[in-house]
Amino acid sequence: MQIRSGRLKGRELFYPRSGLRPTKDITRQAIFNIIGPHIRNARILDLFAGGGALGIEALSRGAKEAVFVDNNPGVLKLLRANVKGLADIPGIENTRVMKRDAAQAIRRLKRQMFDIVFADPPYRQDHVQATLDQCLRLDVVKPGGILIIEHHRLETPDRLEGWELLKHGKYGDSEVTVVRRLDE
Repeated sequence: MQIRSGRLKGRELFYPRSGLRPTKDITRQAIFNIIGPHIRNARILDLFAGGGALGIEALSRGAKEAVFVDNNPGVLKLLRANVKGLADIPGIENTRVMKRDAAQAIRRLKRQMFDIVFADPPYRQDHVQATLDQCLRLDVVKPGGILIIEHHRLETPDRLEGWELLKHGKYGDSEVTVVRRLDE
């Protein structure tokens, strides 16, 4: 897998051979087509980061800062290798990897107000609605900020109070829901 656009275009990312479901290229491209105008100088939170492709792609396209969250020990080694050295690139102010599950990270990061949050939780484990609700309740996404959640087709969020639906797309068994936090 590699970065498709921006100043890191062509950069290869480390991924385990099994046990991880990376976002497909077509899905990643669709996500960035939707959020493209919002990336410049954005603060990014990449929950369930895996190898970090979404957050690193955002940095490549002009985001200034990214926090990557995952709690899988095997994946964290690869994530750290993928993130290593990014903070030394001009225009990228800060990168950080947190070894936590997403719910713990959201609680710890409350009120830090990210511009864009990516969430790609394991399928069929009831993380989708909980992630949406928790990001809103704990002020992790700033008002007007965007949350992109990739989920199994049977896990479409059923409550979007506090969010405006921007886009919902289907990509095989995967779906992507893109929401904007409503202003308070």
